[in-house]
Amino acid sequence: MKKRRLLFLAIGILFTIGTGCFNSERIAYDKPLKNLSVSQILERHDEQSAEWDWIGMRLDVTVENNGQRESFKASVRMARDSAIWMSISPALGVEVARIMLEPDTVLFISKVPGDKFYYTGNYEALEDWADTPMSFKDVQAVLGGFPMGLYPQQDKFNSKVDGGDYTLIGKYKRKIRRLVGVNDNHLEPEDSLNIQLPLRRYERLRNRTEDEDLLIKRYWFDGVTFDPVRDQFDDLYYQRSLTLERSDFEDFEGGRFPNACRVLIATVDGSATMEWEVMRIRFGRAYDFPFEIPEGYEQRTGF
Repeated sequence: MKKRRLLFLAIGILFTIGTGCFNSERIAYDKPLKNLSVSQILERHDEQSAEWDWIGMRLDVTVENNGQRESFKASVRMARDSAIWMSISPALGVEVARIMLEPDTVLFISKVPGDKFYYTGNYEALEDWADTPMSFKDVQAVLGGFPMGLYPQQDKFNSKVDGGDYTLIGKYKRKIRRLVGVNDNHLEPEDSLNIQLPLRRYERLRNRTEDEDLLIKRYWFDGVTFDPVRDQFDDLYYQRSLTLERSDFEDFEGGRFPNACRVLIATVDGSATMEWEVMRIRFGRAYDFPFEIPEGYEQRTGF
């Protein structure tokens, strides 16, 4: 059962959605970075970001939670904006889970002995199980090598220099300023965000606020390559944070892609970490997405 919990935790992290994510060939800085506007940073990032229609990957994954550590292999196939397929196997190589994601549909098979079942439906069951909003686009961004939840046409940011990186810090409303006691113009890239209001005042504010209104986004881009080395989300509504770090970027014909990633989730109850390395990758090949439900498996309405 411990392995099952860690397996499901890893899947949840993929669905959920520090510094040091620097390319090994990074150019040394002789002088500080010059300030760039938000549009300049995003334009430079777009120039080098990976453009792909199809990806096939083999990942070596490790997940840690509450002192438990588990490793497994994952085969991933993606058709951009259309489908994400995953097959998960432990060290012995026997498949224990298969996942198929489409923009509005989730299909999942658990082949864990003693807990064999399947689920077909929308994302609501996953959201209820993970206790967090999630979408096809978020998972695609996590696995596909580009910033998660970055919508320049609707999000507003301040740009800052953070050592050898450029940082975009999401602008926020007055209710967040009341919570954290820091104006968004004065927030520094590495500042921690703690709730400053007394508990009863915070609860009243939360009851009158939508959860997306209390989410602060921060993005780090390498100052030389403009690789998206880090995404950070501070969720003051649920009092948790998610950090996605990318490293070991490599050039291919469609742009630059990270060969290593690390996801950290911190809540009031603890933290969990998942890391993976790309063992093998191929771009441009059209893949099949085999997904057959074995006979005798129980159908469930949730996880």
